[in-house]
Amino acid sequence: MLEPYVRPGIDDRPDLDKALSPEDKEAVARLAMKPSRRPPEASSDQPEAQAMRLAASASSAAAAAVSSVDTPAPDMSSAYLDMRDPMVSASGEKPSVARVSRLNWGFFIASILVGAPWVALNTVAMPNVVARLGGYNTAVRGEIPINPATGRALPVATELAMPLAVLVIVGVVASVFAMPLISGASDHTRTQFGRRTPWMVVGGVLSALLTLLLGQDLNIVGLCVLWAAMQFAYAMLSVPLASAISERVPDKFRPRIERWHGIGVMLGQAAGVCLGAIGVMFSSFTPFVLTAVLFALSGILTVLILPKEPSSEALPRAPFNASTVVAQLRPPTDAPAFARVFAARTAMMTGVGLTGVFLWYVVRYWVYGKAVLFTSAPLTIPAGSLIMAMAIATLIGTALASWLAAPISERIEERGIATATVVAGSCLLYAVGLALAWGLGVWSTGAARENGLIAFALISGFAFGIYDALGLELVMDALPDPRNAGHDLGVFALANSAGLALAAIIGALLVNAFASSYGYYLLFPAAIVAVLIAGAVTLVGSRAND
Repeated sequence: MLEPYVRPGIDDRPDLDKALSPEDKEAVARLAMKPSRRPPEASSDQPEAQAMRLAASASSAAAAAVSSVDTPAPDMSSAYLDMRDPMVSASGEKPSVARVSRLNWGFFIASILVGAPWVALNTVAMPNVVARLGGYNTAVRGEIPINPATGRALPVATELAMPLAVLVIVGVVASVFAMPLISGASDHTRTQFGRRTPWMVVGGVLSALLTLLLGQDLNIVGLCVLWAAMQFAYAMLSVPLASAISERVPDKFRPRIERWHGIGVMLGQAAGVCLGAIGVMFSSFTPFVLTAVLFALSGILTVLILPKEPSSEALPRAPFNASTVVAQLRPPTDAPAFARVFAARTAMMTGVGLTGVFLWYVVRYWVYGKAVLFTSAPLTIPAGSLIMAMAIATLIGTALASWLAAPISERIEERGIATATVVAGSCLLYAVGLALAWGLGVWSTGAARENGLIAFALISGFAFGIYDALGLELVMDALPDPRNAGHDLGVFALANSAGLALAAIIGALLVNAFASSYGYYLLFPAAIVAVLIAGAVTLVGSRAND
């Protein structure tokens, strides 16, 4: 009887489960390599995520994303640097044409819904609550105090500068810790709905509830506590959104979606100011109702418009270490170029914040505090109208800057002009706008003063847009190590917070020190000095690098 053919090396192989003893199996197991999946990259280390947070911090920074100036963040994990498919996102998704369109419109709408209520709170609603807390009925014009020595009218509402500055500083300090904490917490979230989706939905609802509480009659301590909590709630909404753009958008479509996100940020900034101004025309609580509705809708609508986020349950779990949160705030060492661009940004944001923090008081009590109106209409109507006109003028200036940034960049490259020179020139142009508003505010009244502020808004929007669009190149060149670009960009974003805190402190001290003579007049020359310092530091830094 013929035996079946035995294929050498195939059919005659022993069954290792039976042939090996338990001791042999343990030895083989010790030698075997156990592949383990690496946990995904932390959002604080993603250059694109940090760049998106920086762009969302101001409409001018968004102009840098909208412009065609090629200054991408140095992303060492980009698919263009290896053999990975650039049509596949970092989360492993390969979206179809329809899903790419949903990503584009979802992040565009989200940037408006998230940014508009936040700007409305900071620009109009919260300063108006502080004024109400100080005993000012902001809807009507009260009696103007008179200096008995000179017989001239005294500056109005100068005592409101200090409590508003305290509120701003509390918010800045809370936000500095809220951003890295929420970033790390969302990185470690493992749910069937993904890592970012639950945070955005809960953050939007929580922001809405806290907004309604902020609109109640509270003392300054209660406002500070709720405002600090609001920073964490808003971080739950905004930080995961920036991370989602970095993770869910493939490299192939990222420039297009980032550009539309920047446009949404610019529109959200202008819409937020208009929202707060329109709301305050009715009552001091109306802006809080409107912003609460937008906050509640922002997270929910964003999740509904975007394609469903993949489950994060299968992602490897890593322990949450508090030291990683602190590490996000640690600046790079032995990086003088980075220190100079950080100092220049801080000085610039100080100049911007000196008028931005107290803008509602400047308009309401400087322009209209002593106005003689032959009407029974509340003064919040002309004040709100002027605020809206300034917001639209700033939007026009910023859009113009984003349109001209690329041609300007090409022209200065052709002529061999240093980028730092043009950036410093934009600081000078911003100072000219401040001088125009200050000059017309001191030496004129009525329509001339209003036109001066509108012209300042237009000029400042253009100047700041150029500053960010071209200055971003200086920032990228100053990063000490491309491998740590994400961390360093996150540290650079702290310059916005530092400048805002300095603006609140300097502005409150100036207004209170000269309350009996100048009041809010000195905010403009102080802002001019800060902006010129930013330009000087930029020029000095450029020469030092050369």
